[in-house]
Formats: sequence, structure tokens, C-alpha cells
Amino acid sequence: MLKSPWGVALGAVGLLLALSPDARKTARKWAVKATEYVLDLSEQAKEAGGEARNRIQSVSQDLFTTTTDKK
Repeated sequence: MLKSPWGVALGAVGLLLALSPDARKTARKWAVKATEYVLDLSEQAKEAGGEARNRIQSVSQDLFTTTTDKK
């Protein structure tokens, strides 16, 4: 672990979090904000998917009624 710069960085962060209550408090705040951000993004993706589905259904209904009206 200590041979890699990433390992050293992760070890330092772990040590800082283990020894510093202020660092834990800050990390917790950041984690909450990151979670809120991810949940907002997933909600936006759901809404976009629903809108796309509705548009596709609308277009397919328009095409179906247009083709059946011509017959």
C-alpha cells in the first residue's frame, strides 16, 4: 500500500478521519451533499425517461391514427 501514491493518500485520509472529529464532520457534510446530488440526478433521469416515453407513445399514436385513417 505504501508503494503507491494512491495508497499513501488513502492512508493519510484514513488516519486524518480516524484522529480528527472536525475532519469526520466535514467528510459527513460532503457525503450528504454528494448523496443529495446523486439523488437529484437520478430523479432528473427518471423524469427525462418518462417524458421520452410519453413522446414516443404520442408519436406512435399519431402515426397509427394517420395510417388507419388513410385505409
